[in-house]
Amino acid sequence: MATRPDPAAKKFARFVKDAAIRAGYAVNSSSGDGKARLAKEADMSEADISKILKGEFEIPADPLKSLATALDVPQKDLLRAAGVLEEGSTPPQNRPLTVQLAAQRLGIKSQKNVAAFEALVSVLLDAEKRR
Repeated sequence: MATRPDPAAKKFARFVKDAAIRAGYAVNSSSGDGKARLAKEADMSEADISKILKGEFEIPADPLKSLATALDVPQKDLLRAAGVLEEGSTPPQNRPLTVQLAAQRLGIKSQKNVAAFEALVSVLLDAEKRR
């Protein structure tokens, strides 16, 4: 008997995929390079990253959720106290956009074209400074 996809896993998959693309990981690439780089930087296996992106990852039950409920404290506060979340950390989407990241997001892949894109952006930024 086939199991039904977990709606939470599908929602999580969409969130992670969108965030990965915004962060410059080419997770839709057929080469798998974006998934491999994300797995390495997240210190996870490529298999788990693939499962997450497909909505097949079994999201572990959070033991601190029930503890937070029992203590009547926000779960985020409990996670901060546990050192899982940093106090006042900057969300990744607020990172400055680099030329390399912009090239990746635009689908510019070859090193030659990335170098040309960087040169063009540099010229345009210099022109803007002189205005």
